[in-house]
Amino acid sequence: MPRKSAAQRPSRVSGDRFGALFAAAVDPIVLIDRDGRITGFNAAAEQVFGWREHEVAGAAVSILMPAPYRAEHDGYMHRYLDTGQRRIIGIGREVMAQRRDGSTFPIDLSVGEFVSGSTHGFVGILRDITERKAQEAELRRTTEELRLIFEQTPTALAILDAEGRIVDANRACALLLGHDADALRGRRHGELLIDDDRAIVEAALADAMAGRGSGWSRDVRYRRQDGSALPALLHTGVAHAIDGRPLLAICEIVDRSQLFEATREAEDLRTRLAHVSRIGTLGEMVSGIAHEVNQPLTAIANYANAARRFVLSGHSDPAELAAILDKIAAQAERAGQVIRGLRNLTRRRDAVREPLDCASLIAEVARLVEFELRARGWRLQTRVSAGLPPIAGDGVQIQQVLLNLIRNGIEAMAESAHGDTVDVTAEAVDSGTVEIRVRDSGPGLRREVEDHLFEPFFTTKAEGMGLGLSICQSLMRAHDGDLRYQRGTGGGAEFIMRLPAAVASEDCTDA
Repeated sequence: MPRKSAAQRPSRVSGDRFGALFAAAVDPIVLIDRDGRITGFNAAAEQVFGWREHEVAGAAVSILMPAPYRAEHDGYMHRYLDTGQRRIIGIGREVMAQRRDGSTFPIDLSVGEFVSGSTHGFVGILRDITERKAQEAELRRTTEELRLIFEQTPTALAILDAEGRIVDANRACALLLGHDADALRGRRHGELLIDDDRAIVEAALADAMAGRGSGWSRDVRYRRQDGSALPALLHTGVAHAIDGRPLLAICEIVDRSQLFEATREAEDLRTRLAHVSRIGTLGEMVSGIAHEVNQPLTAIANYANAARRFVLSGHSDPAELAAILDKIAAQAERAGQVIRGLRNLTRRRDAVREPLDCASLIAEVARLVEFELRARGWRLQTRVSAGLPPIAGDGVQIQQVLLNLIRNGIEAMAESAHGDTVDVTAEAVDSGTVEIRVRDSGPGLRREVEDHLFEPFFTTKAEGMGLGLSICQSLMRAHDGDLRYQRGTGGGAEFIMRLPAAVASEDCTDA
């Protein structure tokens, strides 16, 4: 290969500014003549390509290119010289370059034409873009991975823009909502929600996009394509730009229909168990209840016979006869109250939530246990604080819990009693909670029993199934309340029913 003299090298031209710039440039620069032969090769080019300048001077520039770029370059040069049509010159493009050792690498090539006196040639400025290409490949790989993860994940995902329109929705989201994914793109997310939920969700999204929140979760209902409602838990997070500006909202939609169905089935099972428990409890009380009903019925029969004799005697006094009839009515009401209480407790029905008066609930249960206590020489003492707010719940279920706790106290006192009373109190403990306490005069519970008290099938009774207190606690929790145990201050056991108030509580005073 011919070697240029020092006078022919632009980078060594004495006093030439171009020569200084050419030599100092950090990017590789290659000069070629109209025949495509190298006339200049700066130090940066030497470092990148592995050739020394004197080794490539006068050689065809295609020595720096692998096939097929070598043939393409010659074609571009000839076409430009013949027609003036530019393919690279003055435009630039990405091509592959070849080092002295035969290895190739990507470059960004810019080619310019220059004319200086009688000299006409071209200057090529190169930039090694190996690292940039690697970064681009990594970005493409990561982007594709993210796309596949987004598309194939079993969780329903949707991406919203700042206006709440769906930018993208994955396959799981389309299947869950019953829409085609393409049909979802561009739609407002709020249009997919049931009317009652739309305004709340759109307001929360607007707040987040305005920078007044970063994310939230709430139960919502979607309207599927077939018109059916879908209960779902919507998790929403906001993606921000580097400057902190909200860009996109990422929504995760969790199907809650199976959970709601399982909850409904569990509630139905709890209701059935509670009904069975009530029947069992009343079955144990049947002799006492029968006696309690028989007393007013006997009194009614006696009063009726007395009235009959009084009328047949022919000396009846209307005032005395009216007094007898009043006594008959009072005894009938007494029997009716017991029967109504029994009917309510034995009737199976769906659980309801309504405001309930604590005093009335406790009084109705007291009538059912009054005879059993009186037969043993014991008393039921009740105290309901004045101004007590109504509680929210199902009266039958709450009475079932109260009845169960009182009868547990009676059974405990039958084993060992240090007093003769079962105390039931009701009072407000804060603005939204009412406590009903049942305290007996029995021996209390052993400490090793206390830890297992509410476990299903745990019992200290020889014939018990161990479900009573477990069902009672389940009923209380279904009312957003709780049932717990503590040792009585004067001995015995004390159970505390905590229930939500239907209205704000007022200050309580003892009745």
